[in-house]
Amino acid sequence: MQVLFDVAVILIAAKVFGEIAVRLRFSSLVGEVIAGIVVGPLLGIIHPNGFVSQMAGLGVVFLMFLIGLGTKFEDFKNDIYKGSVLAVAGALLALIFGFAVGYYVFGTVLTGLVIGVALMSTSTAVSLRALIDVGEFRTGVYNKVTMILTADDVVAILSLSLLTSYFSFTLEIWKVAGLFFAVLGFFFLILTVGTKFVPPILELFSRIKDDQIMLSIPLVIVFLVAFASENVGIAAVTGAFLVGMAMNRSKFADTDIAPKIRTIGYGLFIPLFFAYSALTLDLSFLAANIWVVVFLVAVAALAKVIGCGILSRIYGMHPREQLTIGLGMIPRGEYSIIVAQTALIAAAITQQIYTIVVSFVLLSIIVTPLLLRIARAGKR
Repeated sequence: MQVLFDVAVILIAAKVFGEIAVRLRFSSLVGEVIAGIVVGPLLGIIHPNGFVSQMAGLGVVFLMFLIGLGTKFEDFKNDIYKGSVLAVAGALLALIFGFAVGYYVFGTVLTGLVIGVALMSTSTAVSLRALIDVGEFRTGVYNKVTMILTADDVVAILSLSLLTSYFSFTLEIWKVAGLFFAVLGFFFLILTVGTKFVPPILELFSRIKDDQIMLSIPLVIVFLVAFASENVGIAAVTGAFLVGMAMNRSKFADTDIAPKIRTIGYGLFIPLFFAYSALTLDLSFLAANIWVVVFLVAVAALAKVIGCGILSRIYGMHPREQLTIGLGMIPRGEYSIIVAQTALIAAAITQQIYTIVVSFVLLSIIVTPLLLRIARAGKR
C-alpha cells in the first residue's frame, strides 16, 4: 500500500529534521514543517493523500488534548485577571494588524479575518523554550509570560472555535456574538459537569486489569467529546482541549494519562500533522511574496510587544522586562497552522495564502530567539 510508504517517509523526515532543529536550539515544529517541504514540494517524493490527511488530522486532536491536560486552572487563578488583560490586548492588536495587512494585500474581508486570527496566539512551547535559552527560567519575567500564555491559549481556542463555526454555517458577522456565547456555554458545560464526571469514570476503569486502560479510556472520552463538539458547530479541537482540562484533575493525569498520550501523540500523529501541513506549500508564490511574510512577522511582533510587553508596565514591570515579555510572545505555532489549515479546507483561503501563513509561523519561530539574545546582550 502506497499509504504505508507515505507515512513512513513523512514520519522519518519529520523526526530527523525535528532533531536537527532542536540541536540548533529551535522548536522541533520548525524541523517538522521543513521536512514536509523537503519531501513534498521540493523533492516531490510525497503528494497529498486522503487517508494520510485523516491521520494527520488526528495530530491536532492529540496536541490540543495535551495542551488542555497541561493547563491547570489552579496554577494561574490568582493572576488570571492580569494575564487575561495582557493576553486579550496582545491578541486583539494582532487580530487588527493582521486583518489590515490581509485586507490591504489580498483585497478580501475573509482573507483578512483568517490572517488576523492566525496571528492572534503565541506558541506556548516555543515561547517558553526561547526564554529558557536566554536564562529566563523561573524568573519573574518567565512566570509572567507563563501566566499570559495560559490566558492566551483560552483566547486562541475561543477564536478558533468561532472561526470554525463561521465557516461551517456561513453566518452573518452580526451572528458571531451569539456564537461566542455558545462557545462560552460549551466551555462552562465541560469544565463544570466534565470535571465532576470524568475523574470518577477514570477511577472506575482503573480497576480493570489492563495495563493500557489509562490510554484507551481517555482516548475514547476525547474522541467522543471532540465528535460531539464538532456536531454542535464547535471545532473538534475545542472539545479535545476542554476534555484535557477536565481530565487534568484526575489523579491519573500526570502519572498515567499524559505520558501514554504524549508517547503516541509525539511519536506519530503530531509530527505527522506538522509535516503534512507543508506538503502543499507553493514555493514559487512564496519566493515572489516573501516581503508579505516579513511584513506579517513585523506587525505580529509589534502587536505583542505593545499589547503584552509595554502594557505590562501597569503591573509594575520595568522597561527591560517589558521588552523581554513582548519579544517572548512573538512566536506563533500550532494554533496559526491549525487556523490556516481549517480555512484552507473550508475554501476560505487559497493555497497561496496558506503558504504565506505557514511561512510566517516558521519565520516568527526563527527570529524570536535571535531578538531575545540581542535584547539580553543589550542589558549587559
